[in-house]
Amino acid sequence: MKSLSIILAVTEEADYLRETAEAARSACVDCGAEAELLVVTPTPYLQRAEEALRHIDDIQICPVETNSLALLNNYGRAFASGSCLLFVREGVLLDAAGLRALLDALAQSAEIGAVGPFSDRTVYEWQYLNAAQIEAEGGLPSTELQHSSPEAQDSLFLENFALLMRRDTFDQVGGFCADFPACGGEDMDLSFRLKRMGYRLLRVPVYLPHMGAGVYPIRDMTRSRARPVLLQRWGLDIGLPESLWQKALMAIDWQQNPEMIHATCRSVLLRAPLVSIFIMTYNRPEYFREALESALAQTYPNIEIIVGDFGTDDRTEQLVQDYLADPRIRYVRGPVSPKEEHHEMFHPLAQGEYIQWLMDDDMLLPDKLTLMLDAFLRNPNVRLVTSQRGVIDAEGKFTGLWPVLVPVHGAYGIVSGRETGRLLLTECTNFIGEPSIVLYRHESDAAPLVEQVVARGYQVITDVAMWLHFLAQGDCVVFTPALGLYRQHGGQEGQQTSTGIRSLVEWRQVLDEYRSEFLTDADYREGLDVVRKACVRFEPLSHQVAPELRRAYEEVCQSLMK
Repeated sequence: MKSLSIILAVTEEADYLRETAEAARSACVDCGAEAELLVVTPTPYLQRAEEALRHIDDIQICPVETNSLALLNNYGRAFASGSCLLFVREGVLLDAAGLRALLDALAQSAEIGAVGPFSDRTVYEWQYLNAAQIEAEGGLPSTELQHSSPEAQDSLFLENFALLMRRDTFDQVGGFCADFPACGGEDMDLSFRLKRMGYRLLRVPVYLPHMGAGVYPIRDMTRSRARPVLLQRWGLDIGLPESLWQKALMAIDWQQNPEMIHATCRSVLLRAPLVSIFIMTYNRPEYFREALESALAQTYPNIEIIVGDFGTDDRTEQLVQDYLADPRIRYVRGPVSPKEEHHEMFHPLAQGEYIQWLMDDDMLLPDKLTLMLDAFLRNPNVRLVTSQRGVIDAEGKFTGLWPVLVPVHGAYGIVSGRETGRLLLTECTNFIGEPSIVLYRHESDAAPLVEQVVARGYQVITDVAMWLHFLAQGDCVVFTPALGLYRQHGGQEGQQTSTGIRSLVEWRQVLDEYRSEFLTDADYREGLDVVRKACVRFEPLSHQVAPELRRAYEEVCQSLMK
């Protein structure tokens, strides 16, 4: 009988399987562990798995008809003979030192139910290590981890990207729960059941990289799928910011009665700030429905949705009737007024501590508010949070990513507000994103910020002026995964010549307004040069716009020639 069974689950369609298996085999040989390697794969990927592993001897492939990670791992256990089980997801690269450290940590005491490492691709922050950021700064992830966490620490839970436990303990706890339909949640549930039985969990200062750390699915449904099961079984809503429920979990006596655990977990909702989502819509019911559905699909639970309908027909009003039974939604028929005044109705109605605009042709991705609020709660100096945005076409087909220009390493980064503002102005490009992609804190000024900006004459780059206001006060968090979808289609005002020319007039204005906050003289000249070149490109089209706008454009052109 082997001392260790490594159960490697095919979770990436066998794309990284060969490298993962080779690393596991080498780690065992180099650290002297007697191990068997079991590969469990959904049957659709059996052929790919066999091809990837054809050159590796002494390996057992176990196909099974399921996509559930819980069932994959449980199936692998049925073939395991080792006294210890190491559950590894495809893509995680074991090494000898890390494997030995995990084995030694588990062997410290029979009270230890499971141990796990850190990685650069996790679902939760708890075991995440931003290795890309450390490497960008010239460091080594393993060395940095040894300095910051030199000893193994008791853990709230352990993810199963690499989870080591005794076989007897796994059998005693009943394995992974099959109620979780895909990947995610089954590891947290197993952790909680171990803690209920009196076992300790250890987070060991070991870093194991994931080959797919820089790859992010556009629609990550991990939280959405796991959320209802964890809520039902434990009362824990993982749609809430992790920093909030971590604190609640740490306060729990896990051997008390289950009702107290449920009550403690549910109490986290009382500390969750309200987010006001503003949807301003105009005669686009087909897009509006998708936008509204994306707001309702947020994993973050504490939201209100205020719909302002400025349409000239009743199509949106009829559509929204199907949703008004939901107490989170308020529908208001907007007054007939100039477009630049439409925003004025929203802030007086908002009760939220945070503001999320949602243009009626854009979409929020499910974890947007959960992740962005967590960033605010962890970083007091942050004033706005954004991400890359996915781009979709008129039919909703994904066409690519619109990147953020500031350098971000890993899953997210905290970037200087001053540097971000400088880059916005020198590039004259709104890489921070449209209002649909940004979350910001509701300010208590008598006049809402958007009204202040519009009053200063901004109509096209209103959002840029708002972002600069926040960046002058603090920093910005940028997420690498896309957390929102920006729709490009022919009906957008941004496609119109008048909008392009108006934006040049406003970029010239914003450069002057924020020059002293962000720019050196050289930076200022760089920004002016960008506007000047754009004016040259628009000159052949300038006769198409209204005389008043034409005059403003010509004044900008003349000022740039001085």
